[in-house]
Amino acid sequence: MDPSKPVASGFARGNRPPGELLQSAIAEAREKLSGEAITAAFFLFSPTLAPVSPALLQSQMRALSCLQIATGTFPGIFTERDTALGENACAVLLLSAPLGFIPQIPDPDLVTFSWGRLEQLQGEWLQQSPRFGSLSSRSGRFWYQASPRNILEIAFQGIQPSQSVWSAGLRTLSAPLPVHLQEGSLLLQLERYLALPLLAQNIPVSIRKDSRLPLERLLMGEIRADAAPGAPPELLHISATDLNRSGLWLERPLAEHSRAFLSLRDPAIAERDTRIALEQLSASTQEPTFAWISSSIGRDAAFFGQEDQDLCIWREQYPDLPMLGAYGMGELFPHQQRSHFLRYGKIYTLFSRTDICP
Repeated sequence: MDPSKPVASGFARGNRPPGELLQSAIAEAREKLSGEAITAAFFLFSPTLAPVSPALLQSQMRALSCLQIATGTFPGIFTERDTALGENACAVLLLSAPLGFIPQIPDPDLVTFSWGRLEQLQGEWLQQSPRFGSLSSRSGRFWYQASPRNILEIAFQGIQPSQSVWSAGLRTLSAPLPVHLQEGSLLLQLERYLALPLLAQNIPVSIRKDSRLPLERLLMGEIRADAAPGAPPELLHISATDLNRSGLWLERPLAEHSRAFLSLRDPAIAERDTRIALEQLSASTQEPTFAWISSSIGRDAAFFGQEDQDLCIWREQYPDLPMLGAYGMGELFPHQQRSHFLRYGKIYTLFSRTDICP
C-alpha cells in the first residue's frame, strides 16, 4: 500500500443479496490496503430500496473491527473503475490510520459531508452551515454505524476536503432579466418580454426542428436578490407552456425581486464544463488522497448517449485516485458559509491529508 494514500475503493454488482455484494466489495478494497486496519468506511448500495438491515451493518462492524461506518442507498453508485445505475450493486471506500470520521460536527462553520433526501431542503437547513454531498430519492436511507439517520453528516479526521468544483452542463439561452409579472407558478413576463415568446426566440436551431419541445431539458435559472456574489443559481423545472397567455408554468413561483434566465441541459456543454472544472482541480498544490463525486441522475450515460462522459473524463485525468460517488436527486455545494442545492450537475471534491506523516 502507498502510505500517502491510506484509502481504497471496492465495487460489486449482480443478482446477489446486499450482504454478499458488500463482502465482495470490501474484499477488493482490503486487498488494495494490504491488510491495514480499517479506521472508517463508506458503504453505498443501489437501488435505494436495497434490503440493507442494521444486523448486516453490525456484522460488518465486527468483521472490520471498525465503528466509524457511514452507509447510504442511492439510485446509482460508482467508483474510479465501475458504475451502476438502477441495478443491484455495492461500492465501498475504506480508510486506514491516521484517517477517520468525526460524527459530531465540532464547528458549525466547518464544511461537512452530508447525505439526505429532498425533503431535508425544508426550513433553514441549507443556510445552517456549508455542506457538500448528495441528496437521494425519497426512498433513500442512511445509517451511521447501525443506527438509521434521516440526515447523515460527518466531518473528517486527518483529512479534509481541499477543493470542490461544479460542472453545471447548462447552455444559457437568455440573459438574466428581472421578474416583471407572474401569477402563482405561471411566469408571464421577464422585464418587458413575454415568457413563452422569449423561449421560442432563444431555442437553439437544433431543437426547433424537433416535433416537441424538450421540457425535460429546459430549466429556469433564478438569481435571488440576496444571493451572494458567485453563488450558483437555483434551477426550476418548466412543467408546461401556456399558449393562451404566452407564459411558462414553473414548479414554483420565482422569488420576489429575483432575476431569471432560460437554460438548456446540453451534453456538449456538460463535457466542456467538466474539463474546465478538472483543470481547476489539477491546479491545486495539494496532493489528493481520494475524491467524492455528487452527480445528478440526469447526468448519467443516457444523457450523453452511451457513456457517462463526465466519468470518462475524470478517469482519464485521475485513473488511480480512489473515488466514490452517487447518482442522486440533487447535489450540495458549499459556498460562503452556506450550502446550495444544485440540480443536473456534477460536483467534484478532492480530499487531502492534513498531516505530513505517512
